[in-house]
Amino acid sequence: MADSPLQFALRTATAALCALVVLSLASGAHAGEEDGAVEFELPALMAVAPDAVPDSGVAPALYTPELTSASIEPCAWDCPSDSWAGQGWLRHVRVGYDDGFVVVSERPVELNDGRAPFVMRVNGWGQLRHTATHYEDPDDDLNQFQLKRARLIFSGSVFTPDFEYFLQLDGRSSSGDDMRLLDYYMVYDVGHDLLGRPRGRLGFKAGKYKMPFSLARQISGREFEFTDRSVASMYFDVNRSLAWGLFGQEDVFGKPVHWEFALFNGLVTGGAETGSSGALDDNFATSMRVYGYPIGDWGASQLADLEEHESLAARVGGGFASSKINDSGFTEFDSSRVVDSGQTLASLLPLAVDQYTVSLWAVDASFKLQGWSLTYEYYFRNISQFQGAAIPDLFDHGFWLQAGKFVCPERLELVARWSRVQGTSGTLGVRSESTEEVAGGFVWYVRGQHAKWTLDITHVNGSPINSQSLDITPGNAGWLFRNQIQFAF
Repeated sequence: MADSPLQFALRTATAALCALVVLSLASGAHAGEEDGAVEFELPALMAVAPDAVPDSGVAPALYTPELTSASIEPCAWDCPSDSWAGQGWLRHVRVGYDDGFVVVSERPVELNDGRAPFVMRVNGWGQLRHTATHYEDPDDDLNQFQLKRARLIFSGSVFTPDFEYFLQLDGRSSSGDDMRLLDYYMVYDVGHDLLGRPRGRLGFKAGKYKMPFSLARQISGREFEFTDRSVASMYFDVNRSLAWGLFGQEDVFGKPVHWEFALFNGLVTGGAETGSSGALDDNFATSMRVYGYPIGDWGASQLADLEEHESLAARVGGGFASSKINDSGFTEFDSSRVVDSGQTLASLLPLAVDQYTVSLWAVDASFKLQGWSLTYEYYFRNISQFQGAAIPDLFDHGFWLQAGKFVCPERLELVARWSRVQGTSGTLGVRSESTEEVAGGFVWYVRGQHAKWTLDITHVNGSPINSQSLDITPGNAGWLFRNQIQFAF
């Protein structure tokens, strides 16, 4: 029976997609002799008998013939003999249409993509959280399910492994149905590509991304032991912005020390409108972070000791950020808050003040040992050089101290945290005020950081921040109960 136009189109499109996917994965074929590539021909990928299409119009499952290592020549980017090209990896991967175009892998496959010039990796993760609060009057309480983070990530390299890209979209429920561009940046490994140095020793970074300053912001939300960051780390946050930066690594006494510097639009300006909108002033900000691992092998987990270290592992770091803030840019001028009311600094200053300078410092230390984890970060903020009125320097400082212990190795972790913010900003230098946060909870790791359940209880005695992610607004005092499921791929 002859194919209908729909059946023919479906089979043709499926065959074309399969061929494109396999060709992209087997990069290097027919690349030309000038690049030293090895040319080879792929065997037939599928076969469907002409009379095998049923009257329903749905094509039968496609099949991939048995492939052996002899079917595939070595890859074009000098991969080792034990790489994917030598293992007949295509036997474990299938491509076809099954209520949508699908790529299926029977198991994780080592693709050795770090040596390939063209790579695209797709990841995603989300955090579904139930939050209930019991705040003191007159603050309203909250009892809701929320999608706190819904991230879709595209990353990889183009033209050369030294030229990388990263794009992250976020669709959290606090933004309604809006999808925002959270990160978008490129990285060029100048040291390796132009100077012949080892990878990661000197690079250039440009786009929208997290500014190098604090450990709390450097760590991905996927790695948290609690449902979210502490009050102190949000108060002293620099967050994201549009920036140009440099990064690298040097060996000090045989240990790697990482550093990063950025020149950017301003503190917490990642979502600000650029151009002539008036959201930003014309003063750039700068920040830098340095960190290293002086003792032991830290492992993949950024906070929790999922590796169950038999000997001590340590990480230390520090950061600095500075910005001259002018009232010509309302986003940054109106963002700085004070202790302990959480009011904006701009609302307390005399109207004649049109500019001031903010300088921040951070130091941190973290440890892992036998299922225990301990992290400590201290912050300092000085606001000075007020123009338009005689205002003394305003000095705030604070910290977060967090501990975790696995009572069931790699599964159940108990966690505790204490954070504090203290300073003179809320009284414009007259006296010092403070606010504290204490929290406890547990984490059940179903599949490491890919799937876990977190439950924590937090008490605050006056909030100096306005944070949708924490569900804490200025002046809040009372309890938060947060129950969160995290999933990631």
